[in-house]
Amino acid sequence: MFGYRSIPCCGTTAPLLALAPLFALVATTSAEAQTAAPAETIQVTGQAFPGVAAQQAPQGASLTETEPTSTISQRFIAQDVPATSNYDDILRMTPSAMDIDPNGPGLQQDFGQSIRGLQYTQFSVLFDGVQVPGSPSNLSPQPAAYFVAHDLQTITVNRGPGPASTIGSATFGGDVELHGLDPSTTSALVPYATFGTFGTKLYGLEADSGTFTHTLGGGLLDGGRIIVDLERNESRGALSGTSDERRNFYLKYIQPLGADTTLTAMVNLDNAVTDTPYGTSMAEMQKYGRNFSLNDDPHSQAYGPYNRDAYTTDFEYLKLDHDFGNGLKVSDQPYTTAFYHRGVQTSDPSLSSPNLTSSASHKYYIDGALVNLDNAVPGAAYQNDYRAWGNILRLTQDTPWGQLRTGAWFESEDNTLYKTNVVLTHDQQPYVTKRGASPYQYQYFDRLITAQPYIEYAWRPLQSLTITGGVKYSSVTRHLDGPLVRTIKGPADDHATYNKALPSIDVNERLTKNWSVFFQAAKGFLTPPLNVFYAQIVNTVQPSSTDNYQIGTVYQRGWLSADADFYDLQYQNYIAATTIGTNTEYTNQGNATFKGIELEATAQVGYGFALYANGSLNDAHYHNGAQIAQAPRRTAVAGVLFDHGNVIRRGDKLDASFLIKDVGQQYGLDTGQKDKFPIKSYDTTDVSVHYLLPLQQHRQIDLGVQVTNLFNNLSIIGYAGAAAGNGAPLYWVNPGRGIFFSVAARI
Repeated sequence: MFGYRSIPCCGTTAPLLALAPLFALVATTSAEAQTAAPAETIQVTGQAFPGVAAQQAPQGASLTETEPTSTISQRFIAQDVPATSNYDDILRMTPSAMDIDPNGPGLQQDFGQSIRGLQYTQFSVLFDGVQVPGSPSNLSPQPAAYFVAHDLQTITVNRGPGPASTIGSATFGGDVELHGLDPSTTSALVPYATFGTFGTKLYGLEADSGTFTHTLGGGLLDGGRIIVDLERNESRGALSGTSDERRNFYLKYIQPLGADTTLTAMVNLDNAVTDTPYGTSMAEMQKYGRNFSLNDDPHSQAYGPYNRDAYTTDFEYLKLDHDFGNGLKVSDQPYTTAFYHRGVQTSDPSLSSPNLTSSASHKYYIDGALVNLDNAVPGAAYQNDYRAWGNILRLTQDTPWGQLRTGAWFESEDNTLYKTNVVLTHDQQPYVTKRGASPYQYQYFDRLITAQPYIEYAWRPLQSLTITGGVKYSSVTRHLDGPLVRTIKGPADDHATYNKALPSIDVNERLTKNWSVFFQAAKGFLTPPLNVFYAQIVNTVQPSSTDNYQIGTVYQRGWLSADADFYDLQYQNYIAATTIGTNTEYTNQGNATFKGIELEATAQVGYGFALYANGSLNDAHYHNGAQIAQAPRRTAVAGVLFDHGNVIRRGDKLDASFLIKDVGQQYGLDTGQKDKFPIKSYDTTDVSVHYLLPLQQHRQIDLGVQVTNLFNNLSIIGYAGAAAGNGAPLYWVNPGRGIFFSVAARI
């Protein structure tokens, strides 16, 4: 029924035709207040000590920030993590972050992620300012279905709701901002490849035009530049029976239109086919090994091809930036995004339920006819077609005392879903257990319409002080219509609108040119996921909101870069999930508190070496004292960095890193505000070495090796749900040691 090894064709990307309307630090330094400078994008080269610690750090804060922020550099993305990594694998090194990736770096879809204990369904992900689509059921993006690491310029993790101008469906706990790779100003062809553990093979080709000059049509395209990147990767994965095959196309074109206007166009197309794991019970681990997940037995419900998903996505935008002069600037960004999902899954991949065998008490019908089944594998086929259209309009006006910012985000999402019971060993034919019954588990359509206008003013009463206050109004309307809706097991035609005013205020003061402090207070809001509609009475689950308070400081001076912050987040109407088998339900769990402290520092010690560390103590609990599930009590990273030039020959560069990530104790489930399934703390050690060899005429060769989980720690790292048959808890295990070799040439 499904062409898994070809790209599922679910629709044509319509063209965009027009633009629509953070431990205080005591230091001997100048006390002269300085004007806050904008954050810089830094290209790192090998430097002698003393250098600039902020440049050598894998990620760090900015002196101008108004909330705890970590920006991961392009160098770290390109050199210190395997090229197969998704953004969730990369950002796990930031303070308070955790990621569950049991199949290896980027070698499968995401199975859990948290920042400060807030789950990946509770913060937005943006790419070049546009929200990355999430599953309509729980707003969770699929990191391995959109952008590849090679096309990421920076990743910024904002651990706070941001100012009023921050858009998204789940900004209350923070957001993750991905910035796509911009075209180079010099022309180049960059073939690249990675090979490694778990049968990993990755090939890619990047082409940069450089800046156009003397173009046809009277120089109409002068100043423009374009980048195109094609990538393909495949892997068997760390877990048995799994696989991953992915193809990606990326294009970005930047064209000046006169002296005051710039047009940017971007396209990203991705197709991924995976044999998907669903967690493993302790009994299965003891019997088959800790890496057991799926198998190669076509008569088993754990057979890989019977648990296969195919994802096809597209992501496009146009952006027009215009400077009218006199401090007035306007940006308009229409976009469209799509997520098409086809898949099959057995009824119980955990092997706790029997196959289908006909008997006097068990009858099965296919196409209305009674059939005789003997050890047939039951399962389901499903389809999800999602398309969103939206527009982001932003205006800024400089004034003598600061800057006025206003704008609006609008998005409309349409989504159709169905799931049908099928016999996987009988050509995936639909079946029923009663003549005349429907084989569908669900079949419905939903629409989500979001409007978020905002206004804020950044007031600068002093050159060293910026106070930004504003309000965003979030209006969300959900529609649900269909003959068969999950849980209800009946028809529905419902809609609900949720409105919320979200004020915010933040302060940044530069105490000296090297030292700043900040404060933030803001209200947050989470768009209710579609799952809350899976009830007889809509609105029985109330939308979540938060009150956020945080204070912090940042210090940067030559060889030392450090930042620290304290946060307190009061969460109302916490929505939590319960998973049994393949079904997930969402309910209100009451109010909760998230609070903690985060520290981060990089210190250069000479000869190209630097010490790096970050750490957090995190307390996420319900008001009855129960700990929030999948919320580690601490996280930490510590290690050594090396960055030096002219090692073997003039102009070359050697980079290396040795980083240990520690994740504290947590619980897998908190249903009814009761903690279940404790997961012990664990750590993972990663090592990378990268060598750049310059050639003639700006050409170069890059060689690298990355080792993940150096000491082969196979600890349990997450809770995956309960087995459909016997309810046994299922777990995720840390993937074994991975070694990945990479090579690239710039010609």
